[in-house]
Amino acid sequence: MERLKDTNDAKEWQEAVKSLLVGDIRERATAKMEESSDFLQTVHASIDLFKNNPDLIPGTKNFDRKLADQFAGMMEPYEVRVDGKLQGYSIPVQPIIEKLRAQLKAAAPPPAAPKTPAAAPATPPSPEPPQAGIPSKAGTSTEKEDFSTLFGTIGLPNLQI
Repeated sequence: MERLKDTNDAKEWQEAVKSLLVGDIRERATAKMEESSDFLQTVHASIDLFKNNPDLIPGTKNFDRKLADQFAGMMEPYEVRVDGKLQGYSIPVQPIIEKLRAQLKAAAPPPAAPKTPAAAPATPPSPEPPQAGIPSKAGTSTEKEDFSTLFGTIGLPNLQI
């Protein structure tokens, strides 16, 4: 038990406790980082996989389905899964992707020459004329507008504008 005599004594005690707590927190954080280093490496490798290979990202215009399917089938034994979800791979995969990409490029047939149309019509058919519209008419009511229902909702049914 320590008895604090004045505010300076309290400040010194707070600083001492603060430095002890900061040191303890740093030690614990370092230990947790070392425990998680393998997991973090796998996550970073997965991020790099998609940054370096945009043709493996589904839904993009450069997505290569054949490359993705071949890669996924080949790498299945090396998958690292957490709670059933694919987290990454236990080996470096970039060289394998590059080799698969080169193999698919070599096996792909050369692009066919564009065909010229045999008998193209001389003039394109004329488009249909636009549909006739409905003529607009300005409001011509001579009746007095009645807002009694609207004003009745706020308790003033006899108010006139």
